[in-house]
Amino acid sequence: MTTSTPHPWGTNLQKAQTFQPDWDSYVVTKVKHVRAALLSGIDTFSAEGFTVPMATGFIELTGMRAGSFRTFLKIGFSESNRVMLPTFQLVDNAAVGTLILPSPCFGSALQFVNSPMAHFRIGGDGRRNALATDVTLLNSALIEAGEPEGMEI
Repeated sequence: MTTSTPHPWGTNLQKAQTFQPDWDSYVVTKVKHVRAALLSGIDTFSAEGFTVPMATGFIELTGMRAGSFRTFLKIGFSESNRVMLPTFQLVDNAAVGTLILPSPCFGSALQFVNSPMAHFRIGGDGRRNALATDVTLLNSALIEAGEPEGMEI
């Protein structure tokens, strides 16, 4: 004789999915909207808590929603020799990544972001925030800490 559980419909329940992104593992999203400013390089630029010393340009990318969060990548361009690390933070219902690049990169970055296939990656501690014209580059280009870096042929 076999015994059954008193409620067989409850024996195979799974945890409900939250559909929230895993920000520690980075999230890749398509660029929806671009705002850009060309600046003098004389003054400090500041927008919503993002500060760029001796700013020569600024690009703000708005991406697709990730769960309940709006996604943004803010890229500053500077003549300053001060190294500013990329960042990532969740603020209210927004996920905001930042990058600060050298001034000569402004024209190239502006061309990148206006590509119809432009995507960006944000999350973690921000050090792997990135921009690409092909989503597969962002998904496959994450190198775990401790692995040797280099090109594969």
